[in-house]
Amino acid sequence: MMTPEGAIVLGYGGSEHSKIALTWADNIAAELSRPLQVIVSALHVRGAADVPQHLRAGHVTDELNQLLAEAKAAQTSVTNVLNSPGDALVRESKHAYLTVLGARTHGPLQSMVYGSVSQHVTRQATGPVVVVREPYAPRAGLIVVGIDGSEPSKHALEFAMRHARDTGGRILAMHVHKHDGHTDGKVDQVLAEARLNGVPLEIEHVRGVASEKLAEASREADLLVTGTRGRSPLSTLFLGSVTQEVLQHSQCPVAVVR
Repeated sequence: MMTPEGAIVLGYGGSEHSKIALTWADNIAAELSRPLQVIVSALHVRGAADVPQHLRAGHVTDELNQLLAEAKAAQTSVTNVLNSPGDALVRESKHAYLTVLGARTHGPLQSMVYGSVSQHVTRQATGPVVVVREPYAPRAGLIVVGIDGSEPSKHALEFAMRHARDTGGRILAMHVHKHDGHTDGKVDQVLAEARLNGVPLEIEHVRGVASEKLAEASREADLLVTGTRGRSPLSTLFLGSVTQEVLQHSQCPVAVVR
């Protein structure tokens, strides 16, 4: 498989949530003038035990090709793979600008996000992974990013800045802490560097639980960005129950940056 460098890579499952993710991926590919590469794994087709493996995803890709006929992206391509969708997405992520997944899959293909595939992709993908969930409607270009001064959250902020620059967006950087009057030298340093990049940047230091505060802020956002690991309270954002809280309650797509 040859994914074009800098492509938007989508893991497609044939469900309504996959179609929502496809629409989002297509829109961002068109906006950024990037190719759209869609990956379908034959291993995750349900109810096709008697069908040769290489044909199992045929009914999914037939419908997908019809949808892509109306795509906004100037360049689109579809690849059926016979290995794990997680492995395929991780492998292709090294070439991607973004790797995109739908929030749930209840259609012809098994779950891509609430299980081993999402854990594998978000932890192993080379670049940012975006989980597109429902409900979602485009807003005013706001990108919310959680920061805690760690290297992963710094990477998350760097991606948010780049994405805001590419899309003409603005950033809300949120530092969530447990105590009033909390200051953090590393957070201040990261924010001082970010101010030099010329992207509209608003900063909030708020007290509370990271997943709750980020989910609240996502109501007005087009994208919520977070690092995969870091210092408390964001250190377990995509490990265990906090992951489920963010994915279940965020009102916009979530970008996970390693």
